[in-house]
Amino acid sequence: MFDLRARKNGRPLLVGHRGALEAAPENTMPAFAAALAGGADIIELDVQLTADQQVVVFHDISLQQKARLPSLISAHSAEFLRALDMGRYFGEQFAGLKMPFLSEVLDWAYGRIPLMIELKHGPVFNPALEQAVVGLITDYRMTDNVVLISSDQFALQRVKRLDPHLATSFIFSGRLLNPLALVDGLEVNALSPRTDLLTQAEVDLIHAAGYACSPGGFWWDYPRFIAWGVDTISSNNPAAIEWTTIMPTDTQNL
Repeated sequence: MFDLRARKNGRPLLVGHRGALEAAPENTMPAFAAALAGGADIIELDVQLTADQQVVVFHDISLQQKARLPSLISAHSAEFLRALDMGRYFGEQFAGLKMPFLSEVLDWAYGRIPLMIELKHGPVFNPALEQAVVGLITDYRMTDNVVLISSDQFALQRVKRLDPHLATSFIFSGRLLNPLALVDGLEVNALSPRTDLLTQAEVDLIHAAGYACSPGGFWWDYPRFIAWGVDTISSNNPAAIEWTTIMPTDTQNL
């Protein structure tokens, strides 16, 4: 089982958000390569199920922003989706990029870098997504190098039933009196609160309950969160992280 609470040279693990979405089109192979080259310890990506039950890597609910199509991933076959240009919106130098299959990313990541895979549900809820994803993780021998995350508790429950050895984290958003109540009866290994709603007290509460604290969001105050003891931090461009400016001097051993 992947351990999100592992430290690297005294610091939290660095997650490349959708690969390195500031350096290349998000959730594409160039973005993943940029995250790896930039020093990420984990690569985060998003997966959805196509109409013909293939697992593709894509974040948005709709294809509108990336491909100018007002429709859902689940409405199309993998063949149709693979024919779409996933790079031109970012820049002409990326024109012609294909939407990756999860199988491609798992094959590439094996022996290179762990993956943080977000299971995207809504407005379509298809339990076949978890079945397919867990099967692929097993086939590509990545069980110990993957953490599955989601804001869908049913999805995370299905993951643990399929393979209890897989690490999971529940994504939530809100200032809660007791965030632990959210996972009462749900087996997970970590909690993923929003960075802009996070407090030191919440980090301490999550840790005291035995969970890793793996926050997410687009707003980051790295020195603050590192001082609070979070287990992962995330970046849209891992290569831009300057550890010497955000780490306490007594832990700079990089």
